[in-house]
This record gives sequence, structure tokens and C-alpha cells, in this order.
Amino acid sequence: MKVVLCYPATLPGQKPNYGLQPMGILYIAAVLDQNGIDVEVIDADIEGLTIKEMVDRILSTSPDLVGFSIMTPQLKSALAVSAALKEARPSLPIVLGGAHICSTFDDTFSLSDKFDFAVFGEGEETMMEIVKKMENGSFPDCLEGVCGVIYRNGNGKIIKNPPRSWITNLDSLPSLNYDMLDITRYRIPTMVGNYVIAMMISRGCPFKCAFCDAPTTTGKKIRFRSPEKAVEDIRHNYDKYGARSFSFRDSTFSANRKWVFDFCEAIIKSGMKISWRCGTRVNCVDDELLKIMKQAGCYTMNFGVESGHPDILKTLRKGIKIKEIEHAHDLARKHGIRTYSTFLVGSPGETEETMRATIDLAKKIRPNLAMFFITIAYPGTVLYEEALRDGLIKPRWWVDEEKDSDSHSAFAKRWGWTADGALKIPGFDTELWQKRATRSFYFNPRFIWDTIIFTLKNPYFLRHLFNLGLELIPFYKIPLPWKKKRKEIDLSIYSQCPSEPTVDYGSCEEISSGDG
Repeated sequence: MKVVLCYPATLPGQKPNYGLQPMGILYIAAVLDQNGIDVEVIDADIEGLTIKEMVDRILSTSPDLVGFSIMTPQLKSALAVSAALKEARPSLPIVLGGAHICSTFDDTFSLSDKFDFAVFGEGEETMMEIVKKMENGSFPDCLEGVCGVIYRNGNGKIIKNPPRSWITNLDSLPSLNYDMLDITRYRIPTMVGNYVIAMMISRGCPFKCAFCDAPTTTGKKIRFRSPEKAVEDIRHNYDKYGARSFSFRDSTFSANRKWVFDFCEAIIKSGMKISWRCGTRVNCVDDELLKIMKQAGCYTMNFGVESGHPDILKTLRKGIKIKEIEHAHDLARKHGIRTYSTFLVGSPGETEETMRATIDLAKKIRPNLAMFFITIAYPGTVLYEEALRDGLIKPRWWVDEEKDSDSHSAFAKRWGWTADGALKIPGFDTELWQKRATRSFYFNPRFIWDTIIFTLKNPYFLRHLFNLGLELIPFYKIPLPWKKKRKEIDLSIYSQCPSEPTVDYGSCEEISSGDG
């Protein structure tokens, strides 16, 4: 049986400058491969494939099952590809999974009848069970009772099976096979080297940030791969691919202090000279911890700051204080760890006063790079429910979302400048303040001086500065002859994704027992 797993393009036909390997489908592929299943992975996002290119690539493999892992911004392109695949091969089984499905469950079935079932929760065990049943039974009857599956039965009714338990022992999962992708395509501006290998050492998040769907999509309890197994995986990639730069994509890398110490000691003992990036909270680091992390190769730390105003931090349920933000950045600078800090613009209660406080804090803490994201009320978050209650967003905004190629750069669209999930705050211009914050930070003389000194010592950073400059200076507004064609392509893509239900599938029926 041939299975193709695709990470669809967020902006079909537009190749991003940066990206990391898609962890979800790589783990599913690793489990299938371990069990003798012929599996292929396509990262259409990093390749910038068009809808037609995605379809052609998938069909060329003669698959027996096609799966798409999607976040909310990828929904429409995934549905467009599914529609084209069904037109070419009506009987081809298609499954959707990923964060959007985990947050919205059966909602996507009301948008299209061009896919057959969906997987929610962790997909490794669920997909393995499905493939085995498909090999031995008829489709879609074989989906009956499989935990973690939502499907359309023979009568057109949507059936949601019980959820599958979270995988408690992450060491039971096989190591990822990066041969399934071209690893040289993957790089990020916060890391050295020609390419970066992404890894996920833990799953779950116990914190309660209102804007984040991690507790919904990966669980509220953190589960870790053992330090020994994690370092074994790093050693494998170090030896096989010559990898020296790694990005750990855990929600909160340093949530378990003892685990981090054990992990860092194991890396130091291994003798590997690597650089790595992780993301964590400002109240989950201390002087001793950062010291050993630096010794183990920690090069960049991503802090989710979100806001420089206490009222906004409280509204977002961030659970951190301004002094903790300042102290964490001071400690990182002391130990020579670069910082990449992220901020939100347009959160509930945002005003010009709170934004000025955020800009002032960003300049004060002096991160080496900063990003100012528009606050998006993604499904599966507390923020979505509260914004909906308060009339700050439209229900199911992802159904009608459009991207205007004449108004914003590819980077802007990719990272949410125009998302319909942005909150509509009376009297506050979110896009204006996002651009103002970005330019105020990057044109700050102190940042410019710090960056010049760093770049003189680290010439690799020049190309990242070039890409950054393209975003700060709106070259995308220059009228070019191919822009009209680009807009026509965009409209063609979205026209294949109806915003109204195509079929009345009836109510969702819960099954209380199953084989899973």
C-alpha cells in the first residue's frame, strides 16, 4: 500500500525564504515506514508548489491513501488540492489532520465533500491502525470504531469516533527519517549554518495562554522523550547528515528544569559541537540553567513576550511579569545566548498606550531579533471563544478568509497581517501599529549598531538582513506586470473552496465504543 503525506502550501506558488521540517507528518511517516508501509512525504509549503504542482506530484506516486496535515492558514489550499485529486481519481481516499482539525473537529466537513475522513489528536497510532484496516477491509467501513477519527459513512452522516489517548512514552516513537525531504531547503534567520534540522523532544503544554492552541492540539500535560534518546537522535543526524544546527520545536523547552540539565549534560558528555535554538517562557529560565544550556550549544532562545503592558499580559493569561521579561533577556545576554522575542499586536483591550509600552519594552530588552505578530483568534483557543462572545471576530472566520496580493507582501500574508481572525478593536488600527512597531524596533539606532557588530563577526547574517529589508521596505507595492496574473491565480485557488456547505451531512453522531 502506498501512502502520500503532504504538508500543503500556505501560499500556493510562493516559496518562503525560511521554514522548518513539518514534524507531524514526519512522525506519522516514520511509524508507517517502521511497519513496512511504503510512504512518501511532500512539503509543498517549503517548495512553494502551486495547486496543480501539488496535484501532479501526488498523482505521480500512484497513492492508495493521501493525507494532508494542516494549520488554519493552509485549509483552503488543502481543500483545493483535494477537490482536484477527487476529480482525477474519485475513489482515492483522502484524510485531513493537523492543528486545524484538532481544533475544529467536524467543521471542515461542512465546507467540502472532496475528502473522506479526518484524524484528530496525535496521528501516529491512528494512521497506522487505519492503514492496516484498509489493507484488510473495505473503505470507509474500516474506519468504524477507530479512535481519533471523524468520517462520512455510506449514508453521508458525519461520525465522530472517541478520542485516542495521548502517547505517554515518546521514546516508543521511531527516530525521524529526514531522507524523506531535502534537508538543505530548511533554514531560519535565528540560526547559523546552511540548513537546520528541526526536532521535537516533548509534547504538550500546561500553561494557559489565551491565544495558544497547544493544550488543545498536543495536550495539557508535558511528555518528554528521555534525554538519552533525544541525544541519540541528535547524534544520528550529526553523523548521517553532518547536521550542526538544530531547532527544538517544543512549546516550552525548559518547563522541566531537571530534564534540561540532564539533556545538556548528555550533549556535553557526547562531545558533539552543535548549535541549537529553543523556545521557552521568561519565567522558566534562571542563571544556572542558562549557563549549562550555553555550554551545551544553545545559540538562540525564543521568548514569547507578547506585550509590554501588564493589563494585556493579564488579559492574555500569560502569567508573566515585566520584571521577569527584563531579567530573562539580561541573563541570556550575560551568557551569550541570542534572543528572538515575539510580540502580539491587537489583543483584547489594546490601545495606543499599551502598544507604546510594548514598543518601549522591546527596545529596552534588546532582543537580537523581534517579530510583531497580529493577534489572531485561532480556533481551539480561549481567545477565539472570548472574541466571539464580545463580537470582535466573525464566527468561523477561516471560511471567508482572503488574501489580497496587491496590498501585502507574501511574508505579511504568511504571518497573518491580513487574517480575518484578527480582532476588530474599535478605534485601534492593528495593521498600522504592527508596521509601526516593526519599523520602530528595526530602525532603532541601538539595534542597528548591535546588528552591525554581530554581522561583522558573523557574515552569514547578511542574507538574513537582506530578506528583512525586503519586508521593512514595501517593494511589494510597486506595480509589476505579473502581479495581475498572481491575483488571478489566487482567485482561482479560492474559488475551488466553497464557503457554504456543499452537502447536508446531518448531525455528528458520537460512538461510545470502538476498536481503538
